[in-house]
Amino acid sequence: MGLMEKAAATEFIGLEFATWLYWQSEKSAGKLRLQGLDEFDCWFEAPVELTAEYGDATTITLKGGTPLESPEARRALLENKKIAKAHLRIIWQNQTFTFAFRASNFAVSGLKLPVPPKSGGDYLDLRFEMFEAFEKFWGQVLDHFLTLRLNDKAWRPERKRMSDWVKSFEGK
Repeated sequence: MGLMEKAAATEFIGLEFATWLYWQSEKSAGKLRLQGLDEFDCWFEAPVELTAEYGDATTITLKGGTPLESPEARRALLENKKIAKAHLRIIWQNQTFTFAFRASNFAVSGLKLPVPPKSGGDYLDLRFEMFEAFEKFWGQVLDHFLTLRLNDKAWRPERKRMSDWVKSFEGK
């Protein structure tokens, strides 16, 4: 596999990851319980970009309070578009982290950390510790997905459930 094919495969997996993460959040009202991880909340906020490699409109950007609950988002998912970019709010260990996520290269940008307590310790050290803890956590979420995705026997039924969820939007 050449470099271009590897890059395209990585992008595809990233889009699947973001869409799978949204599906996980949607089916559990924002509360995710992934094996081996502490429970956390995951919310997709505006703007959200969905994309597909074919069709009339290959990319759609949605804004508003809950962009993925809109009829336009549902239609885009029915057209097999996947989430390419989103703003995420993660509540993990009673702390809120917000950031922009670009699925094509798994990039996290603009990470806003919770404000650490003012008492005790060096403020900057506490922020670095929070950053490192979140980076480890986010890596574990991705590892969970990749373990699932790269196991055909486990991924096939997961993909079917996602597909059925998307099909439930027809006629709505």
